[in-house]
Amino acid sequence: MRKAVGRRTLLLCLAVAGLAILLSSCSDSHGPRTRSLLVVGDSVATQSAQALIHLAPAGTTVTVDTVRPGTAPCDWNHGFTDPTAHKYQEFAKALDEVHPEVVAFVFTGNPGLSGTAAGCVDANRPYDLAQLLASYEPALVEMADKATSVGATVYFEAPPPRNPAVPVGYDSQNDENRGFNGSPDIATFYESMAKKDPRHWRYSDKAAAAVSSASLFWMLTLPCEAWDAQHCIDGQVPVRTGGTDAVHLDEHGCGAIRFALGLEEGAFDTALPDPKSVAAAVSQYGGCR
Repeated sequence: MRKAVGRRTLLLCLAVAGLAILLSSCSDSHGPRTRSLLVVGDSVATQSAQALIHLAPAGTTVTVDTVRPGTAPCDWNHGFTDPTAHKYQEFAKALDEVHPEVVAFVFTGNPGLSGTAAGCVDANRPYDLAQLLASYEPALVEMADKATSVGATVYFEAPPPRNPAVPVGYDSQNDENRGFNGSPDIATFYESMAKKDPRHWRYSDKAAAAVSSASLFWMLTLPCEAWDAQHCIDGQVPVRTGGTDAVHLDEHGCGAIRFALGLEEGAFDTALPDPKSVAAAVSQYGGCR
């Protein structure tokens, strides 16, 4: 039986910033070894929260902690106070509470909320991709080391590829940081991160590929699946927001289903479930509507 437990379950439907997600397999002393997955990430992970909960392998429980504004590794490593719920969040705290078998980091390229004192870039000033990744690396290394020290395997998840219609970086004419969310160089960076500790750290692009082409090229729509009936038009369904949005999944949750399935396929090292069973679960929790 599957159940969902959350300290702030009303926020599950919010397609906004950061989250920590625990998925742990139910077992007894005579059953299979307990397995758990802790996902720490930003708004794309939050968009996928309900799908991660309801489409997790059978016999799992799910705990979700969400934070509304967009976050980066520096925030979670240093610790920060959620500006909406005024609750303190920190990766080490979540790790201690969860004791996961697997940790997955889903950070698409936000500059962070906590500023330079916490190791983030200054989001109020121009910054380039190299500066952003330089702020990501020490925080990710420290968090991954903490996870490894308690026996967890770490996955660095490639972000969904960036909408090519959205400009990248600093727009001097409008004095605006357009950001680097979903840049292919971020996926390359995560792949290189995994090589620092190949025994315990891994790179996965299964979730990103599930909402794009197999070669991680941005796609607004993809061929319909069994659960897409309400939004399937001429054999295609939107999986990304599109327009002026750089990286987010579609507002109806069809892309979130694919992203969640891809993430869990990699983290749990399992085959994708039968589309009919996915469609039944999606119908029950109201996804892709």
